[in-house]
Amino acid sequence: MRHLSRIFYRVSVPAFLAALTLCAIPSFGATPGWSSSGVDLVNPGGGQFIVTGINWYGFETTSNVAHGLEYHDYTYIVDEIKQYGYNTIRIPFSNAMWENDPIPNSNTISACPSCKGSHARDILARIINYAGSIGLHVILDNHRSEAGNSNEANGLWYYVSGRNNYTEQTWLNDWVQVEDWVHGIPQTAGETDTVAVNLNASDGFPIVLGFDLRNEPHTRSRTPYLQGATWGTGDGISPATNPNPNPFAPACVSSSTCVDWRLAAERAGDEILGEAASHGWGYSLIFVEGISQYPSANGTPANGPYDYDWDGGELEGVNGNAGNPGAPIVFNAGGSASGLGAAVNNQLVYSPHDYGPTVYQQPWFNSSTCYVSGCSSSSLADIWNKAWAYINTGNVNPAWGGGAYPWSSTGATAYSAAPVWLGEFGTGKSSSGTNYSGNGSEGQWFTDLVNFINSSYNLTSANDSGIPVHHLQWTYWAVNTEDSFGLLGSNDTGLAYPPTEYTFLCSDQQGPLAIPTGTGSGQCGSTGALPNPQ
Repeated sequence: MRHLSRIFYRVSVPAFLAALTLCAIPSFGATPGWSSSGVDLVNPGGGQFIVTGINWYGFETTSNVAHGLEYHDYTYIVDEIKQYGYNTIRIPFSNAMWENDPIPNSNTISACPSCKGSHARDILARIINYAGSIGLHVILDNHRSEAGNSNEANGLWYYVSGRNNYTEQTWLNDWVQVEDWVHGIPQTAGETDTVAVNLNASDGFPIVLGFDLRNEPHTRSRTPYLQGATWGTGDGISPATNPNPNPFAPACVSSSTCVDWRLAAERAGDEILGEAASHGWGYSLIFVEGISQYPSANGTPANGPYDYDWDGGELEGVNGNAGNPGAPIVFNAGGSASGLGAAVNNQLVYSPHDYGPTVYQQPWFNSSTCYVSGCSSSSLADIWNKAWAYINTGNVNPAWGGGAYPWSSTGATAYSAAPVWLGEFGTGKSSSGTNYSGNGSEGQWFTDLVNFINSSYNLTSANDSGIPVHHLQWTYWAVNTEDSFGLLGSNDTGLAYPPTEYTFLCSDQQGPLAIPTGTGSGQCGSTGALPNPQ
């Protein structure tokens, strides 16, 4: 999320769960890890897990540490996250923080006694360990390369300049180090770790359930699509003849000039899964965000026209369209330009982001904005379905002019559906951010999105959008009090605007940590029932 200056781009914008449900494939005799089955996430014990969580940012910024530790110890904030019904924390970090491992300035951690004099990775390890000890799980998110606010300005997963070089190879190496680190192996980049990450949470399952490979790949405003993050363009390997190539084969990898995010995500996933396989570890989930635009059915990568969405929100390229081959993600356990490791199924989660008109006045926010599929050309359900929800509804069917899509070229098993995790969405801290105030308003968007998510758990005649989503995963942006969408009140204490929690977000919380329903203080519904979609 662009959490100080929020700038985004435009977007343009079939029957429930014909999904092919695959059994998780164990990793070379490893102990069980997190996996997926159809659109569901599966814990290592074989039970369903639905991520209903929240973002806590700061490690990606120039402070190099989670924000709020100047007001409270990290245990206080993690306790609040659990108190308000969330089961997962998405924690952004930068490659600069990871590689340099600095000691944060004392004024940023003044309320955290154990943080004083500690390096950033050790503080992050303490947060992860404490979250796990009280039953929460964590998703680690590579938010940007150099330390700073928002997503990486160049829209890519590497940043190379005259002074600071964060190449694609260092991005890949950092992810392998993160995989080792969450399995308790101290790292030495910058400084040597002194706090080991605990593997398992109090529920007996790995605390860190997965890795969000890169935050919001995108094309910069007023720059050509082929200079930003693309999907399925092949980086010199023609998708018209080979739509599912070895992701390590493009020559651009060594020079940090690749732009096909789909292949880069496969490289990172393969490296992480290969590292796990080499140690006999259970696999983690691999979260892959979308991009910001994709050629329309009558468009080309070079010349458009394009369908647009939020940064990270455009996943149309998984299926492709009449003019552009589909490019679904497939993973292997390791690999190189000369060959790939064994295919790995059931570790992939697709992740869009979505926001309302206070972030950017998208063209579908207008006097005709409505909820249900087909209600107008600005149907929110149809916008979401075209960009990402179709992946959840059993409609993954990649287009390709050469006959049946060649899933088997990497050994992967075909899938018709995959889990979808809405990694970011958020709204303002007042009634204008939540309450309907006319078509195209922030309140309409937020009410309708919360209902859309809710329909994936408990379909009713009121929330039925006509798009049969099932068990959507999500993490709200953000817990941070300083953010314009922050859940917590002043000095990270209490709630900034209780209805956001007790009327809206609690309605979508799932699992044993969810806030119970009722009219009493602190219960879900105590500030009013979730309004119907508008």
